[in-house]
Amino acid sequence: MPHKKKLKESIKILISAIFALLTLGTVVFSYIEGWSLIDSFYFVSMTATTVGYGDFIPTHPISKIITVIYSLTIIPFILYAFTVIAKFEVEKVHKQISGIQRKQLVQETEIEKTERKIREQKKLIKEQQEILDKQDAKLKKQVKITKEQEEDLEGQEKTLKKAVKEIKEHDEEIEGQEKKLKKAVKIIKEHDVELDVVEEVVEEEIAKKLK
Repeated sequence: MPHKKKLKESIKILISAIFALLTLGTVVFSYIEGWSLIDSFYFVSMTATTVGYGDFIPTHPISKIITVIYSLTIIPFILYAFTVIAKFEVEKVHKQISGIQRKQLVQETEIEKTERKIREQKKLIKEQQEILDKQDAKLKKQVKITKEQEEDLEGQEKTLKKAVKEIKEHDEEIEGQEKKLKKAVKIIKEHDVELDVVEEVVEEEIAKKLK
């Protein structure tokens, strides 16, 4: 910043000096040659810029000497001024380019950080996907085991139902046998009653015969 400020001050001083020389030359040549201020300013401007159309020429020896000294003084001065201005513009452009390069470097750094974050996120997503795949495989395995257990339970339930059915059938057979046994016991009891009756009859007949 100090260098830039110093350069600006130098440009201001050079421009002021050029205008001062142009003004001085205008007054001097107007006085010596008797030209108007506009014509004198035109002459000194053409001399300073090394154009020289030849429409205005110094006629007095003094004005010719002054023209030579004036040309040797103001032309290098103007060239130097243009050099300083060009240097200022070059530095300005260089500073802009440096700023752009810094911004580009910052952007590249941000891009690298973003790419690194994206790679880390992709890696994290991949790891999470692997974990999810493992969990999915475990879940499928558990589902398969659960299905097998359900099939086993269904088989056991069928076996249990079959056993219950067989027990019911066995109970029915036992009930049938009990009914048959009860019927047989009843028949035996009836037979025993008949035997008792027969025994009584026989005993009565024997008693009658004995009398």
